[in-house]
This record gives sequence, structure tokens and C-alpha cells, in this order.
Amino acid sequence: MSTFGELANEVVNNSYHKDLLRLSWGVLSDDMEGTGLMLMANLFNMSPESRLKFGRLGHLSTGRDNSKLRGHSITLMYALKNFVDALDDVDRLKCVVEKFAVNHINRQISAEEFGKIVGPFRAVLRIRMGDYFDEEIVAAWAALIAVVQAAL
Repeated sequence: MSTFGELANEVVNNSYHKDLLRLSWGVLSDDMEGTGLMLMANLFNMSPESRLKFGRLGHLSTGRDNSKLRGHSITLMYALKNFVDALDDVDRLKCVVEKFAVNHINRQISAEEFGKIVGPFRAVLRIRMGDYFDEEIVAAWAALIAVVQAAL
């Protein structure tokens, strides 16, 4: 099993994946709140047990009308922005991932549980990328998600 540092280095040293991450981020970030809400809705639909970790957000089914869920979705998207912005500097990537991981560790979210976001992320990418969707884009995001998992 690769370590946190090894996985971060793999992401930073993979130019093709970095290009895919940046390209797809350009699309995803066009509507950060909407994309974040879509990602969270997909997570709750695809992994209903994940709802238990988000009780502090109140009624999750209200979507955009739930200000706490909206806030979480926006914060999530800015975390992803930080990851993408750090793709050329492994130390910076590790710093922003570790900060993000602390929030999830404090909420007792395991690496395995966090990894469940890959399926919902694939669904978001499929919708947002349209004809430009490709499994290699999913693989690039999965590699970045694996860095987060290794930090948990």
C-alpha cells in the first residue's frame, strides 16, 4: 500500500492526470455551488448510509434550501479548488490535503468511507463533462481522492 507522500508525488508527477484535473475543474467550477450540491446529493443517493455522518446539516432532502448543506457543498468545492491549485507543488498539495483530512478525521470519517465519493464524483463528471466525459478523468480524480484517503 502506498503512503500519503507517495500518492501525493504520483499525482504531482502525472502530467496527463494533472491536465485532466485542470480541464475538468474548469467545467466543474463553472457552478461551484450547484456542482457541490449535485455531488452531495449523489453521495446520499448512492451511499444512503453516508447520511448518518451529516446529521449536523439537518434535513438533507431540502437541497438548495438547506443553508448548512449549501455551505458544506461550497466549502467542499473550494477544497477541491485548493487541491487543483496545488498540483504542481507536492508540499503544498500535502498541506491542503492534510488540513482537509483533519476535518474528516474529527468527524470520524474513515478512508474507506471517504472513498465512497468516487462513484458520486463519476456521476457528476458524466453530467458536467457531457460529450467530453472519459474514464481517464475519473481515474485522475480517483488518484487525487486516494491522496486524501491516505491522509485519513
